Amino acid sequence: MAVSYNEDVRIGSSTFHVQTEYYKKSGKIVSNIFKDGTSIKRLEREVEEGLDIDSAVGEFHRYVVDKLRKGVKSRAPETSGGFVIPEDLEREVIEIINPYFGVASYLVVDEARSASKNKEEFVENLLEGLPEDVKPALFERLTALFSDGASTSSGIPQEGDSSTPEKFDQSKKEKLLKVLSDYFGIMALPILEEALEEWDGKDYHNLVSLIVDHVDDESEREELYNRLMFL
Repeated sequence: MAVSYNEDVRIGSSTFHVQTEYYKKSGKIVSNIFKDGTSIKRLEREVEEGLDIDSAVGEFHRYVVDKLRKGVKSRAPETSGGFVIPEDLEREVIEIINPYFGVASYLVVDEARSASKNKEEFVENLLEGLPEDVKPALFERLTALFSDGASTSSGIPQEGDSSTPEKFDQSKKEKLLKVLSDYFGIMALPILEEALEEWDGKDYHNLVSLIVDHVDDESEREELYNRLMFL
């Protein structure tokens, strides 16, 4: 009997379906990720000799599902192998691919990084599985990104900027307030202003962490974190 796992993962307004199974012919575990009914990514793993197939499939399935639910990338150390890019440049990559992968973007970047030796392979692995009609434009943007270095076109100050909390982009502030009002109501503005005063003006992740610290419920903290990171 074929070993197969199927699971729906609801995150915000999107539903991801993860289907993981073992293909005897290729000897690989394959996990397909569907977003709102559309296939967005196919991940593969070789099965090491001697491992129990059922356990290996279940472990890989849980890895994919957990990564989706957390929606956060755990940066691997440079000594672990794979293609390494600076964090500021990686944030730019996430912003480019986010419209296609949503919170799965961090998982996609992790997988592409670990399977690549250079930037060319990294870009190819990022785009693998996407519809052919969207690949050329994304390929051009990602290639330009690696050629020119990280930009600040997103409105989020990057590491090394001289930006301060007082110069925080107004349109970004309005977007943040719109999300925060769902969690804090009339306290959204005071909480944001307090976080901006403590923020170093460089690392957006730090600003988000300062904001979510005001939420006690763990599931709500995670949900708010994901929404703010993908604005």
